[in-house]
Amino acid sequence: MSNRPRVARSPLSRLAGMLAAVALTVPLVGVVGSATAGAQSVEAGALGEQLRALEDSDDFGHHVTEALDGHNGPPGAPGPPAAVQTNIDCRPTPTRPRPVILVHGTFDNGPDTMPRLGEPLRRQGFCVIAPTLGAYAGNPARGGLDSIVGASGPQLAEVIDRVRVHTGAEQVDLVGYSQGAAIAGYTTKVLRPGAVGRVVSVGGYWGGDNSGLVPEDVPPEAAGVALWAANLRGLAELAPNSPMLTAWNGLEGSPYLPGVEYTLIATRGDTVLPPERSFVPGPGVRTLVTEDVCGGGPTSHGGMADDQRTHALVSGALGGAGGC
Repeated sequence: MSNRPRVARSPLSRLAGMLAAVALTVPLVGVVGSATAGAQSVEAGALGEQLRALEDSDDFGHHVTEALDGHNGPPGAPGPPAAVQTNIDCRPTPTRPRPVILVHGTFDNGPDTMPRLGEPLRRQGFCVIAPTLGAYAGNPARGGLDSIVGASGPQLAEVIDRVRVHTGAEQVDLVGYSQGAAIAGYTTKVLRPGAVGRVVSVGGYWGGDNSGLVPEDVPPEAAGVALWAANLRGLAELAPNSPMLTAWNGLEGSPYLPGVEYTLIATRGDTVLPPERSFVPGPGVRTLVTEDVCGGGPTSHGGMADDQRTHALVSGALGGAGGC
């Protein structure tokens, strides 16, 4: 926990802190006695009360409502993963030899990510593919929920294989947004070493410092039950010392694979993953703060994907035109 003086939080900042706590800092949940017990614990506990009280937040409120109302599947029992549709309707070119696979964040999907992060690249001649990963069969358009180790990572690995076979490309490049950066990083290093040339992270998590994120009045065990009951398994695996992070960092203690080019992009306006939480140093890793490189003011976590400065930095990191 941070030693900084405790200050009053606005509803939005409290909610962002709780979601970040759920996403990053709570112990990895192993087993909840039953789906019903987990749901009852969430609804009756202190975290459930605070989340319910903050549902009118513009940025996150509807996600909280949907999770508690079962939109991520029956609490604690989401069902099997959804099949992954990989639409490959482009070919790499001599100037853009690597296909680009977009890896969306939590609650998101490929079709919604393509207009924000994919189309700016397509206009520069990149071959861009945007699958939906980590969705449950009951709601295949809501991705980024299932386990990274058990679902999203292997699904991305299969997409990489299909894209390489279909296009004839030796390697692909990955652009990961939010949780998608962790999925991309884990898959690159653990599941498909040698198959990825570049990884670009947009507001992503790489195992960095997350001290001070958990509000002092939210018991970690309550956050853990909420995480499990809300079927946010991928986020649970981003908890410190989780088996997924241990496997990702390996014996060398680094999330990075030698020989891969990594570019990490963040903004100080991001209350969930600002630079101090998003940036993890490593040999040859570039870190870019949008407002420092391109000027202007900071934006939000959600706003990064729509920011033209982000688009320029992503393009430049992939060998495109770049320029702010």
